[in-house]
Amino acid sequence: MVRVERDAHLEPWSREQLAESLHGRYFSGALWRQEQLLGFFIADAVIDESTLMNLCIAPSWQGRGFGRRLLEHWLEVCRQRRLAMAWLEVRASNQAALKLYRTAGFAKAGRRKDYYRTGEGREDAIVMQKPL
Repeated sequence: MVRVERDAHLEPWSREQLAESLHGRYFSGALWRQEQLLGFFIADAVIDESTLMNLCIAPSWQGRGFGRRLLEHWLEVCRQRRLAMAWLEVRASNQAALKLYRTAGFAKAGRRKDYYRTGEGREDAIVMQKPL
């Protein structure tokens, strides 16, 4: 997970953050091809809501529908747990992710100013929600 995370994100989670998110209120899913990790998601569940904390696809596998598959798997797990609402946030500049989330039925719920670091400064996060 650490290698995929580092390769895919400008501000990757640390090994410790990834390890801590694999128990407790968190749940996750992964896509494998033979013994190669293609991508994963990490989400939390609190009361009747879930937040997608991380959705990561190895760069060489992006653009092939694997992000959509992981997103759909997360939403299915949420429904199985009888959760009522799904939440996520995404970099305002990440047009591919925004398109994915919109086509999956997510709607903009807000904006967090200067939430993410960039090489040149900071950028906003778009907060999105989807009733389940």
